[in-house]
Amino acid sequence: MTQKEIEKIYIKPTLKLGYGYYLIQLSLIEAVKDLKSKIKGNVLDLGCGVMPYRSFLEETGKIDNYIGMDLENSDYHNKVKPDMFWNGFHIPLENNSQDWIIATEFLEHYFDTEHILQEMKRVLKPGGSIFYSVPFIYSLHEVPHDHHRFTPFSFKKHFEKVGFTDYQINPRGGFNFSLIIMMSLWAKQAGSKGIIRLLVKFFLFCFHKNLIRNDKKFSTYTKDYIKFENHTMPSGLWGYAIK
Repeated sequence: MTQKEIEKIYIKPTLKLGYGYYLIQLSLIEAVKDLKSKIKGNVLDLGCGVMPYRSFLEETGKIDNYIGMDLENSDYHNKVKPDMFWNGFHIPLENNSQDWIIATEFLEHYFDTEHILQEMKRVLKPGGSIFYSVPFIYSLHEVPHDHHRFTPFSFKKHFEKVGFTDYQINPRGGFNFSLIIMMSLWAKQAGSKGIIRLLVKFFLFCFHKNLIRNDKKFSTYTKDYIKFENHTMPSGLWGYAIK
């Protein structure tokens, strides 16, 4: 995958990706922009895939060493080869060696959440941070390695049990983002066809701009909203955990 292709999908997403995937990438790049303002030093991109944000983050000039790490038999490697492989259990890096760990759309694929958080904490320097993102509204993917849909409260318990000194849990999109993602996934993947599928596409074509603009502001990445309440519907979550 070329840098130009990565930019079109991950850095500057457009509606050519489809309504649902566009919003997923749009909300994620907004979170990564926040990371860009903070990241520096030694960085581990765990479960890195095609390392879509590497060049974007390295633009700051504050990253000393960037390691992309993934499983050896990943489907992504015919596109981008990682810097290191791991066995999916033990991160082959020394204790207290990394300033940052990036885990974008990774934790839902790891069954033993507390084990991997402990392992990530082990390789972080004191005061080092994890940047994470996970979907909340999305179909099963990378089957059979799709194990979790986290809530803010499950993350809170995991972070506290593992012993992180601080953490942030933020939403990625609210009800309207979630609605558009679900309708887009249904139209594309649920075998819909004929007039019903056309009506869904027509609805999205007519109303997506209004829905995006009026996504519930108390439940999106555009606000510093952390008071998750009954009946809020984030389309995903992102944040930080600090050792």
